[in-house]
Amino acid sequence: MKLYFAGAESPSHLEVLRACGVERVAVNITTLTRRRSAKKPLTDWATKDRLGDMEWVLFADSPVTPWHPALEVLDGAEVPPEMVVGPYSWAEETRIGDMDLWFTPTWDGVDQTVLRSHVEAFEGVFLPDVVVDNQRAVTAAWASVQQPPVGFLGAITGRSRGLNRFDGVVSSAWWSVEKYGETQVWATNRMVRLSAEDKLAKRRKYAQAIEALGVNVDAVLADDPTETAKLAIRSWQMLEGTTKGRQEQSVVDAAPDPVRALPAPRSNGVATQPSNGRHVTLPVIGFDTTSVTTKNDAGEDVEETTSTLMIPEEPVRKCDSCFLAATCPGYKPQHSCAYSIPVAIRSKDQLQDVLRAMVEMQTQRVLLARFGEEVTGSPEPEVGKELDRLFDMVARWKDIEDNRDTLKLSVEARAQSGVLSRLFGAQVGQASRSLSSPVPSTEVMHDVIDVD
Repeated sequence: MKLYFAGAESPSHLEVLRACGVERVAVNITTLTRRRSAKKPLTDWATKDRLGDMEWVLFADSPVTPWHPALEVLDGAEVPPEMVVGPYSWAEETRIGDMDLWFTPTWDGVDQTVLRSHVEAFEGVFLPDVVVDNQRAVTAAWASVQQPPVGFLGAITGRSRGLNRFDGVVSSAWWSVEKYGETQVWATNRMVRLSAEDKLAKRRKYAQAIEALGVNVDAVLADDPTETAKLAIRSWQMLEGTTKGRQEQSVVDAAPDPVRALPAPRSNGVATQPSNGRHVTLPVIGFDTTSVTTKNDAGEDVEETTSTLMIPEEPVRKCDSCFLAATCPGYKPQHSCAYSIPVAIRSKDQLQDVLRAMVEMQTQRVLLARFGEEVTGSPEPEVGKELDRLFDMVARWKDIEDNRDTLKLSVEARAQSGVLSRLFGAQVGQASRSLSSPVPSTEVMHDVIDVD
């Protein structure tokens, strides 16, 4: 990954960067335009005296940045930029797109058709800071530059995480130490960014790491602006040296992806019937096979094998297409997911454990929502919704856990047999034999005795 330190349009920033041995810088055309004066026109900016052997990138951080100042800088540049990054309109409306330099358009993260056309026409694309936060847009851009011809994926961002997804990064994060009082230090294997609160105590904690970077610890503790800026720059240089970009990542698993390797259907919508030997089980399901030895009628041992459907712990997910890639601590390009979800429900006890975990998780959500109310000082409707969900889950859990035996009887018998009396008492049996109204004896005798 190539890191371009933004802020070089400021003479003081450029001097600090040069003193720290920075080889690649970036110039924001909007800021440079604001600094323009009659005595220092933009045509005189990119001189050998100012840039020396530095590589530099001219970029725009807004899709509505005008192209006139950029063209003015390029027309008078003694040191041509390695790359020009700006809106697509720069190449469409001016001769910038036809100049003998590398132009890379920015993409707003909306229309993927536009993204594909950018990659095909210019062999690369840059994402502005507002799009870098959109994981779907980053994934789409990453997939587009993967297709032939392989393109360049860059980002304009102040982030320090997830940079290995990009081939080049224009970063202005280093001068946040001057603007916001932030402390940035490379601590052995990671970038640590400390807020301005309680700076002295935080910096003392990382005194050894600061000293290892060749920075004066006492000056940093005294909040010297030059040393704190030097600390940030050298920390970013360490991050750049240990962060492999997208194109530098080695392919760990050379085998084809089982999902992407599936044949595409025919154009008429009818797929070719696969051979019997090519059928494989979907990778999201598996089988747990158990063997039991029993005896047959002849007394011989017989082994019976049964298979139970299960969900494998190992996921099929890839880091590059995962929606959590931007914030996941286990993210690694072209790797499978670093985490497994070992859930097995084979018995009542295991089911109870899962239900208990779900209820505990929902309880945490209720308490977190309640904490949000206390912090903001205003009632939130989400608290009530999460509470309702919790009570709903507890009620359902109670129904699932209810293992009481239920007995249903269906009795069909004559009343004279005494079944009702034995089950429900003599009074019930006697009442069942009572008539609702008296019947004359002659009528009864007529039904029993045949009379000619």
